[in-house]
Amino acid sequence: MKILVTGGAGFIGSNFVYYELDNYPNDEVICLDKLTYAGNLETLEVAMKNPKFKFLKGDIADRVFVDKLFASEKPDVVVNFAAESHVDRSIETPRVFVNTNVCGTVSLLDAARRAWELDDGSYGSKKFLQVSTDEVYGSLGVDGYFTEDTPLDPHSPYS
Repeated sequence: MKILVTGGAGFIGSNFVYYELDNYPNDEVICLDKLTYAGNLETLEVAMKNPKFKFLKGDIADRVFVDKLFASEKPDVVVNFAAESHVDRSIETPRVFVNTNVCGTVSLLDAARRAWELDDGSYGSKKFLQVSTDEVYGSLGVDGYFTEDTPLDPHSPYS
């Protein structure tokens, strides 16, 4: 299986890359990262030595780049960790957050749809996992946890 991990040079993404490489040695991992303030290529130094790992620098909001990546790499799974982060930054520069977190995600979804759709309209066994680390459910209340039934209550452009 070939897995595209976006935002893979970030803290959570890089940990996922290592988990995948350590636990599924037959899988190939393609890591896509823009290497902004949140990405650190040094976190992937060990992965770079693994023949099942490939790093690409690029922007998920660049539709042409993403389409070419799907055409050339043919991933079976996408795990999207790529995102602008930190609530304060989202308030200062909301357009940057919308471009990456919304437009970039749409770019990935569109590329996956076009690359994966079968003649019968299904997508076979292809998978797209969207990851979010922000307060999409709002602030943690007195209960101390959220469930799948908790209503969405975002308070910033990031969430």
